[in-house]
Amino acid sequence: MDQYEQHVFDAMYARRSIRAYVEGKEVEREKITKLLKAAMAAPSACNLQPWEFIVVTEPDVLSQLKECLGGGRYNAPMAMVVCGNTRYFPWEGDQGQLECAAAIENMLTAATVLGLGSVWIGYFDPVAICKLLDIPEHVVPVGVVYFGYPAEQKAPRTQYNEEAVYWQKYDPDREHAPRSVDLRLL
Repeated sequence: MDQYEQHVFDAMYARRSIRAYVEGKEVEREKITKLLKAAMAAPSACNLQPWEFIVVTEPDVLSQLKECLGGGRYNAPMAMVVCGNTRYFPWEGDQGQLECAAAIENMLTAATVLGLGSVWIGYFDPVAICKLLDIPEHVVPVGVVYFGYPAEQKAPRTQYNEEAVYWQKYDPDREHAPRSVDLRLL
């Protein structure tokens, strides 16, 4: 593996969900801009770039946003609400979920390289977020990501699992054990 390749894989394996952040240490605007540039380097269907980003750093708004996410226990100094603008699509029904997910992944990896921690929140009340942040009807919140300086360290790792890989065609007879927590049991 050459040096460039090693750096890329090191960054991907080091990216972990961080849920505790250093109190009182804000994310610098320069780093926020780098996160946004990384996000907008993501691929998008027909290069439509349907993403829009709402950067939230004000403590009062962060607190209200946390309520839209079911409360949560995260003390991050910054959140980014990633939205898809449906007006960018020439076809019906697309909200930019795939493009926004790719943009989020780019930001998560970039955050790791920048020395930031991050966690992607997928469960939230979109109606409440739209009301809180004055988001119009044609713009749809797709994900929320918290960023900050990590107060916890996690070892790099991959979650490679040979059982998730099929060669040439799917094998419906293969046993499929759960790979993580079964949220239906919580």
